Amino acid sequence: MTTRAAPWRQGPLDDRPPGPGPRLLPYHRLAHADPEHRWWKPLVELLLFGAFYLVLAIVFGIVWAVGLLAVRGEEAMDEVFLGSTELEIMDPAIFFMLFFSLVLMIPALLAARAIMGPRPLGLLLSVTGRLRWGLLGRCLLVALVVYVAGHAAAALVEYALLGSLTAPQPVEGFWWLIAMIVLVVPLQCAAEELVFRGYLMQTVGRWLRRPVFAILLPVPLFTFGHLYDTWGLLAVAVMAVVAGWLTWRTGGLEAAIALHVVNNVIATFFGALGLSDPDAEESTWVALALSAGLQVLFAWLVVRGARRRGVEVTRTVHPPRPPALLAAGHGPGRTVPEPGAWVCPGPPACPGHWAGRVPGPAPQHLP
Repeated sequence: MTTRAAPWRQGPLDDRPPGPGPRLLPYHRLAHADPEHRWWKPLVELLLFGAFYLVLAIVFGIVWAVGLLAVRGEEAMDEVFLGSTELEIMDPAIFFMLFFSLVLMIPALLAARAIMGPRPLGLLLSVTGRLRWGLLGRCLLVALVVYVAGHAAAALVEYALLGSLTAPQPVEGFWWLIAMIVLVVPLQCAAEELVFRGYLMQTVGRWLRRPVFAILLPVPLFTFGHLYDTWGLLAVAVMAVVAGWLTWRTGGLEAAIALHVVNNVIATFFGALGLSDPDAEESTWVALALSAGLQVLFAWLVVRGARRRGVEVTRTVHPPRPPALLAAGHGPGRTVPEPGAWVCPGPPACPGHWAGRVPGPAPQHLP
């Protein structure tokens, strides 16, 4: 039996009860909330996810190529792929192809999770079994304020040192890019968080109890999926650690998604304005310090707010009822008493009075 998630102030962030009783499962251990959990299931889930994603990617690639040829003519494919040594990310067609192909990870992963579990499916999102839209909205607002203030301060420093600022030069197809930045980039960020902070953290958490392993082990996979120099890769790694820590500390993906969305939206928006080169693979320690500082500040503000609001960070899972209670008539289709209530085990032990107590503490109510 699983009850609602416990708020911030109730229970430790650990799933080892001192005795026979309910388990308080943090996010990375949520697979253990499903009685059908088995250690090998995430491996099969990975195979299914890869197969589903491959099929979706092939179908999308065919549709995208046909659409490109219909809009730009027969020479479009040669112009896009053979016209230069690198893909022009700010080309709206290339931008859509690259970012939407990552969005396809969402249906592929959800389909694999629906088949293999754990259930409910929403455990991939948070300890409550759903996406907490209110928390996501607050995190998006905090991230937006932090990033806008940070980049504004960086612009003031640049102006103080150089005496001028780079003038915006919108790229061709600017408004198409803005539409995709608003509609596609957030989904791309959510897809990466579902895979790297959702599936991978919970997979590690099936086997290893300590959250440090669930947070750190997926970091290299996320980091080396980006093509940057050392400073750029370090910036990506810092973001992965911060996002993983926030996922564990807040009990869900909302804060990590918000951080990822605002970071990528602002970066691609600057690229559309011609204020940065999205194809650049080189970075500096200054850029690393700026991004790391903004992410740490965001994490501190989010955790502070989550603690104050009593955000759910664990899921309470009660052990199965003992066979004695099932034999007494509390089986499927019967009314199940609340934990802590008095029940009658039936004759001859209880010919006509109440006796015995359902194992487990009385249910906790969220403030």
